[in-house]
Amino acid sequence: MTNPVALYAAGLLETSLGLPSGDVDPERIPSDFVDLLKSAVRGGAGPWPSPVLEEAVKRLGAEIESSLVEQNGYSVRKARWPNAADYAVCLTHDVDSISRPIRHILERRDRFSYPDLLLALLHLRSLYDNTEYIARLERARGVRSSFYFLTREYDISRLKRRLARLASEGWDIGLHGDFGTHDSPDRLLEAMKLFQDATSIVPTGVREHYLRFDFQRTWEILEAAGLDYDTTVGTTDTLGFRVGLCTPFHPPDSGWRPLRLLELPLVLMDTTLWGYLKRSEADGFREALALRDAVKQVNGLFTLLWHQESVRMKGGRLYTTILDSLLRDGCFISTGRGISRWWRARETPLLRSGNIVSLSGAPHGLCLLFNSKEGLRLDVEGGEVVERGGTALISAKSEELRLKVS
Repeated sequence: MTNPVALYAAGLLETSLGLPSGDVDPERIPSDFVDLLKSAVRGGAGPWPSPVLEEAVKRLGAEIESSLVEQNGYSVRKARWPNAADYAVCLTHDVDSISRPIRHILERRDRFSYPDLLLALLHLRSLYDNTEYIARLERARGVRSSFYFLTREYDISRLKRRLARLASEGWDIGLHGDFGTHDSPDRLLEAMKLFQDATSIVPTGVREHYLRFDFQRTWEILEAAGLDYDTTVGTTDTLGFRVGLCTPFHPPDSGWRPLRLLELPLVLMDTTLWGYLKRSEADGFREALALRDAVKQVNGLFTLLWHQESVRMKGGRLYTTILDSLLRDGCFISTGRGISRWWRARETPLLRSGNIVSLSGAPHGLCLLFNSKEGLRLDVEGGEVVERGGTALISAKSEELRLKVS
């Protein structure tokens, strides 16, 4: 009987690499990869300075593709991101507070620019309620993000009209889990009800406050509550990759069956740079780009948490600088909900039968990567073929995609 952890690992590899159903043999997955994955997703290992599991997935993917070419004459897989972008970015903002008394602001006045401080003292600008300001910055750049709101630290009902408008314009409005929601089903359901009653929005995404997480319980609690995705799993006081992954994945239940819930691993939190590690703005910017580059090397997802109350502060004001750098890089940028929707659509099975490969229900932007021995002919229905570095890139032009190799 196949080890259930190996079966889970095979499913994760198949989904992550975008391979046709059945192309990953659980019995042939190296035991050291299975053991590392088991330890990582149960919280027994990590964090690591680089995405070690993602790097292993990439190596295994190359080996599997080489074996498939040798065995069948070709290999085919789904690109990870729309239009085969090199990597993706998930923009997120936790909303821990929306106001502070003047005394608090004066005690921290060195954090703010003189014009912002003056406008705050004249009650002409809020330095801690920046959701509209962030939305304006992102709207001008053609991107959207996720905002996660608490239900007990401030009166979220006061923001109801604003949140409805932001949601209608494409921003993702999610739940910032209050203390205790990560390990109590009742407290989580209570928070979700408070959120929905106050905003008339049903949250689909969540991030737990202070990144509190129980690897034995939290995922199943979130699943039972009907949430679509979580993006809590990351680091607080160090830079790195908490579970060694930086692509979406379905966490395992207690029996190593994949949950429906998606985890979007957190890669960088702003307060790690400025609050815990006390980096300068120049050093913090370099650290952010280094993490971005590590994600890019493995074709991953750079999930960025930038607290909304920090964007007018020293350090926090680098948000637009980082965002502009990401935009120049040509990556795929979306909200937590957008990333989840793409990944779930991409999970549509790629079926291979002999020399025929087919996919029904291809999402807009899906691309296939095709490699083969010399002399083979590729006929494509429902897609367009272009060459990219010796690999045939097949861009889906309809929901029905069919490849024939001869």
